[in-house]
Amino acid sequence: MSGTESEYDHPHCHDDRPLVFDGSVAIQIGNYGVQNNYFTLAFPDPVELGAQRLGHVVLAQWCQEAALRELLGPDPIPVRWRAASGPELADHVERTGRPGGASATDLASFARAFLHSERRRLVVLGEPGSGKSSFAVLLVIELLEQMRAGDPVPVLLPLASWRPAEEHLTSWLEYQLLREYPYLDRGMVRELLARNRILPVLDGLDELPAAERPNALRALNTALAAGTPLILTCRTEDYQTAVRSASVVRQAAVVEADPLTAEEAAQYLLGSATPQQQERWRPLTDALRDDPSCPAAEVLRVPLMLWLCRTAYGRPDPGGIPGELADRGRFPDAAAVESHLLDSLVPAVYPVGPQPPPQPGRRASREASWEGRRADPQRVSHWLGFLAQHLERRGTPDLAWWELGTAVRLGPRMVVIGLACALGVGLFVGPVDGTWAALGYRGPEPGMWPRLVEGIVIGAADTLINAVPAAVAFALAHGIGSVFKGGALEPSRVRIRLGRGARRSGARSGHEILARAGLGIGGGLAGGLGIGLIQGVVRKVLSDDPYALRVGLVDAVVYGVMFAVAGGLVGAAMAWCEAPEAIESAPGPRELLARNRKAVLLQWLLFAPLFGAAVAVEGWPAVELLNGNLLGIRLGWTIPDGLRFGLLTAFGAGLGTVLSLTAWGQWTVFARLWLPLTGRLPRTAMEFLEDAHRRGVLRKAGAIYQFRHTRLQQHFARPEVRPSRVEVEKSSRR
Repeated sequence: MSGTESEYDHPHCHDDRPLVFDGSVAIQIGNYGVQNNYFTLAFPDPVELGAQRLGHVVLAQWCQEAALRELLGPDPIPVRWRAASGPELADHVERTGRPGGASATDLASFARAFLHSERRRLVVLGEPGSGKSSFAVLLVIELLEQMRAGDPVPVLLPLASWRPAEEHLTSWLEYQLLREYPYLDRGMVRELLARNRILPVLDGLDELPAAERPNALRALNTALAAGTPLILTCRTEDYQTAVRSASVVRQAAVVEADPLTAEEAAQYLLGSATPQQQERWRPLTDALRDDPSCPAAEVLRVPLMLWLCRTAYGRPDPGGIPGELADRGRFPDAAAVESHLLDSLVPAVYPVGPQPPPQPGRRASREASWEGRRADPQRVSHWLGFLAQHLERRGTPDLAWWELGTAVRLGPRMVVIGLACALGVGLFVGPVDGTWAALGYRGPEPGMWPRLVEGIVIGAADTLINAVPAAVAFALAHGIGSVFKGGALEPSRVRIRLGRGARRSGARSGHEILARAGLGIGGGLAGGLGIGLIQGVVRKVLSDDPYALRVGLVDAVVYGVMFAVAGGLVGAAMAWCEAPEAIESAPGPRELLARNRKAVLLQWLLFAPLFGAAVAVEGWPAVELLNGNLLGIRLGWTIPDGLRFGLLTAFGAGLGTVLSLTAWGQWTVFARLWLPLTGRLPRTAMEFLEDAHRRGVLRKAGAIYQFRHTRLQQHFARPEVRPSRVEVEKSSRR
């Protein structure tokens, strides 16, 4: 691939055609008499077709991301890659072959040689910030451009979430593929993996905990015994350490990044500047050439720091002159230069002052909600610091929107969830019950005011009676679910299909439908028992009724049975209507959030009425079977009252479930409400993340964000990180 191509010139980045179509339909007719005429059909292999479609999706995904990272521009950083020098880093050369070199401006021949190699295995090494992830992205694009029928599809996956001691590589790959490309069904993913039609490009062995890296190498070698192709990236020192405890990656060629020279850094800075701005860079580039051992030259040999330098000083700024980096008085050592460049990033990409208008299109209003405001570098640094500290505590570079709630400790998180559910359920149930009571008023005093008072009193009482149990029940449900899940709930990657489309390919199997029905029965039984018992306790506390606890016990039994039946029906119906996503694309964080919101709300609005109707209908026969009496408590049931009770319970409990036990609900409670209220994130958190991605602070890997480099994450995670007053004042003059 030519490094001088722009994102618009790229051969496949904007091409909607399949990469390859190798299927054929052949008709052969033999004329041995009318009875002996025959024909045969040769259809495309579905796995081949699935691989081609996946390749098209992956290519579109990474072309877009490479363009945002400015990897496809006319001035790439001139990183060169050579065969690793240390013999302890690679397998016997007879098994690996001798890998050729590669550069940022010519990956085509390297990719071609890799595809023609026998094993198709590669390890990419380099120092921190040397461009390993960027190389992996560009190599994936180049491999897809050269992809032919039968070739494996390169799929780039961050390795940080894998725990090799707990999860087999194939199981992890299957899960990651289903998560990143939800239109694929499990059967297709397993076929692609079994036939070695997936080329895993695993980015960041060094991002695993140090104790896990040797286990990862052993697990990779076990998988490679089955002929699996592989590309792996890692920091050189971390790979050396892991190899000493385990083994090299078998039959894999190993390439390593060469550090940039001072001359290459100077040429890049001048070449990426406009002719009018080159003179601003001369003092720095001359210093790099005159003294290649100076602190600035030492730092700018690293591609990450070179990018930071170009970004920080890329705009005309009388207060920010690139040549200041060569001042040994201000920057006596490499650490001082590096710290200054890291501190300068936010003021450079979030300049104080009017922001550009939002881009036209359907996202304009959402972008305006964030970009239309003045971007305060200090506030931005505070928000980025919170995100970085959250990731450091979790020990991962993966910033997933559905995990932001885990930044709050479990105890306080349960309290917040309980309050949110109490508010939502109470404000939903109370007004409806109050209105129902007012409309059905039959008191001795006629007129509007008695009706209104009756409705307010009953509505307020029902609000309290329902809000307290909801707070307790859903707080406990969230806490128990978090403990058993071991983390945040992930967003569902299904859609709801109704009507004739409900039973097409990809629908749930009979076993899955029965399993979901069983889950619904268990959840309904537990919910009914809990609601009845908690309401009995609340009544006992709020009144002197001696029968309150007995009534609560009776309610618990009756509700438990009715809710179990209704829950089983709803669980089976939901499974019947669920299917994988139909859109052949790799959803980004915003798209996944929107799809999850749509799926959750659709499930709530469609299946809550079904639950309510089931409760209303089954209540009457349940009362009749008990002869209207249980434990000395008289039972009564009418269809209208039962329907009201069932619908209120369904919608109220459904709302609590949405807020406490779904990814979108927890995003709403924490990322949209609690974290902004406590000053840790802006109110429009997703717009902020998208904007940080566009500005180059974050990068996107499928449905998750990451800081552009772990060095940035570590920098922002330091409590003292704030843009200096000098840097903010500089940015205000730009």
